[in-house]
Amino acid sequence: MSSWVRESSKVSMAKQDVNKLSDTCRYFVRLAFLVVKIPFLCCKSLVVSLYPAKLKDISNDIVLITGGSRGIGRQIALEIAKHKPEHIVLWGRGIANLERTAAEVRSLGIKCSYMSCDLGVKEQIYSKAQEIKDTIGPVSILVNNAGVVTGRKIVDSVEEEVEATFAVNTLAHIWTLKAFLPDMMDSQKGHIVTMSSVLSMITMAGLSDYCSSKFSTTGLCESLYWEVEEYPNIFMTSVHPYLVINDMFSALKLRFPRLIPALSEKYVAERTVQAVLTNTSYIIMPRIMYIIVLAQRIFPDSVLLPIYKFLGTDTAMDNFLSPKSSLPKVKSS
Repeated sequence: MSSWVRESSKVSMAKQDVNKLSDTCRYFVRLAFLVVKIPFLCCKSLVVSLYPAKLKDISNDIVLITGGSRGIGRQIALEIAKHKPEHIVLWGRGIANLERTAAEVRSLGIKCSYMSCDLGVKEQIYSKAQEIKDTIGPVSILVNNAGVVTGRKIVDSVEEEVEATFAVNTLAHIWTLKAFLPDMMDSQKGHIVTMSSVLSMITMAGLSDYCSSKFSTTGLCESLYWEVEEYPNIFMTSVHPYLVINDMFSALKLRFPRLIPALSEKYVAERTVQAVLTNTSYIIMPRIMYIIVLAQRIFPDSVLLPIYKFLGTDTAMDNFLSPKSSLPKVKSS
């Protein structure tokens, strides 16, 4: 009996050894395939980038733009209207600005609706999302553009304003995704645009809560990419502009503004819409910021800190606060 047990044990161990060897071989085959595949995909991406990309048809798409009453949101609405979507819906808090932007879009021959919606209130997001579905149809292009900034160092921050920053800049992205992404999955079609910032990858003194909220949306967008991988016709575009000429950061002062000039809202909108129409997943503007972001990843803080101080980024937000008040000026896009 003991002899039979020993023989059985030897057979079992031999099978385990064979299985381990088989698994090891499979891993090496996969690794070899990956080693070949990576340079192939890199070369393919380079070749494709040299040719003008074909613009996709959005004539059957319903577009929702948060923070669409003014600023970059308004410009995106006007720019995407040139490509004749079925309907554009604007969300914002200022009715007068919403009306004006909607009228401009309609003058281009495109159906446009607007709804007053505070993106900092989850219940409003869900309620207005259902209203769109009931009266217009499922949203297939979602542009999460709304954002706020206060401009305080963490030790001077006001708790309510920090919460409001994350409610609009981060959590609203999650609530809108929960509201609209299931319909995109059902229809096997959709596009999600995350209007982020260069400050989602590099930081600046006086904008700790803002940078944190933007870092969060970048992580959200990158994680979501894997979650919708099985849906080949659901695309994502993460947009990271440098300083934009508008009210939101009008008080930010860099020491050498001509070194990297601020961007116009129209330019940011054009690049964003172009990225949507070509299913581009990631853009940083201007392109020189790719180098700066890369440097941020490579060089140690001991090297970066004196450079940032020389450029004045450590004091750029000093004039953001109103001289007549100790309270920050909350600004939104």
